[in-house]
Amino acid sequence: MIRLGLFILITIILVTCTVWFANNPGTMTIVWLGYRFDGSIGMVALGLLALTGLLVILWRCWSAIANSPNWLGRILGSRRRKKGQQALTMGLLELASGDVRQALKHTRAVDRYLEDDTLTRLLTAQAAELDGNNDAAKRQFEAMLEKPDSAFFGLRGLLQLSLKSGNRSAALDYAERAHRLRPRNPSVLITLFDLLLGAKRWDRALTLLVDAQKAGIFNEDELTRRRALLITAKAEDAIASGENAEAVKLLRKALNARPDFTGAAVLLAQLYADIDQVAKAREIALQSWRTSPSAALGKIYLTNLSGDALTKVKGVEKLIATNPDHLESQLLIAEAALDADLWGMARNNLEKAIAQKAQARHYRMLADLEFREKKDATKARELLVKASHANPDPGWRCGACGAETDKWAVTCPSCHSFGSVEWRAPLRVYQDKAAKAKPDAQAPAAIEQDGTIIENSNDDDGNQPNKDSLLAEGSRQAI
Repeated sequence: MIRLGLFILITIILVTCTVWFANNPGTMTIVWLGYRFDGSIGMVALGLLALTGLLVILWRCWSAIANSPNWLGRILGSRRRKKGQQALTMGLLELASGDVRQALKHTRAVDRYLEDDTLTRLLTAQAAELDGNNDAAKRQFEAMLEKPDSAFFGLRGLLQLSLKSGNRSAALDYAERAHRLRPRNPSVLITLFDLLLGAKRWDRALTLLVDAQKAGIFNEDELTRRRALLITAKAEDAIASGENAEAVKLLRKALNARPDFTGAAVLLAQLYADIDQVAKAREIALQSWRTSPSAALGKIYLTNLSGDALTKVKGVEKLIATNPDHLESQLLIAEAALDADLWGMARNNLEKAIAQKAQARHYRMLADLEFREKKDATKARELLVKASHANPDPGWRCGACGAETDKWAVTCPSCHSFGSVEWRAPLRVYQDKAAKAKPDAQAPAAIEQDGTIIENSNDDDGNQPNKDSLLAEGSRQAI
């Protein structure tokens, strides 16, 4: 609309001028270099307009000729970029297929056609690493540190090379530097966190959880769990150094952050017992039994009860009142009742526990009860045989490697996994009952965590075990 208005306005001005010149004719005389030109004003104006148009055309032609190298350069540059990108794509594909020689060939093409050497260095480093030439890969990654745009990727490459070679101190340094460049990169955060755990730098790992929370790597529950584990790890170091007051402070902080943290509760209760503050040990057990009962916690509580056997039964009743239907509650009161010769109470709670989930320790306690109450050795032997076939007892076991330990620890003593030790039953290998019914058939094996399927009791030769050997094994495990 604006353009139409301008066109109409210019047309009006031109028509007005033409009419004016027609109504007011005049002559103009031009004398230049001995030449004389006589003409009307209109003709002079028309000549000037034609001259202006000619000058514009000449200027456009000159500009096109002057800029033709840039235009040609853009065309040629576009072709070079296309060839470079094609070589880069082919190089990545050759790397994925494992053909290092072809990948390096395409790398040279990338270097020739693309001005940025970052891609060339990255592709060359990956090809060298794939070929097993870690020194060449390291040189390429180190060269990438010289440019700010490629420094992070160079650090990532050096970090992976250090981890591959087992140099964890160098890997920790590269991870810290990469984290400073990109604080919210998920892979760097997780790798740095694991390296800090291996170096036992608990305080730095705690501060790193703040960045992990901002990056959304862990949910709120996992963040709370890891924070409690790190605080407990500091408490373990304090206990090892003899700083019991600091350890108590840290363990209480961990339990405030995570009330159902069984490991911290057991550690704190045992620490109170070791420094002769048995009342506080029982208090910790009472608080934790509501959410996370365990045999280890119950043992600490029962050991630190004062008085005779009947008094201890009353003390255990006070403990299990916070969680009466739990399996560990029924076993703990049954154990206290056995010590007090309260046969009916012991039997009643053992039967409740077996109804929930039959485990080897249940049958061993029942065998002890039968022998002590009724002097029935035959029944006791039958129960011990059942114990040898029943689900294995839970204990402190690593969820990563399955190793068993006599006490809870932040890191697994066997595989050094962080926060993997929990109160759990071991993995079991069992055979299908249908296959067991066919002596000639080989039964397929399976693994079950804390399950109810009874494992195959045949030995390596397929023979049934001797009953006396089972009885002897059960007697050695009996409480």
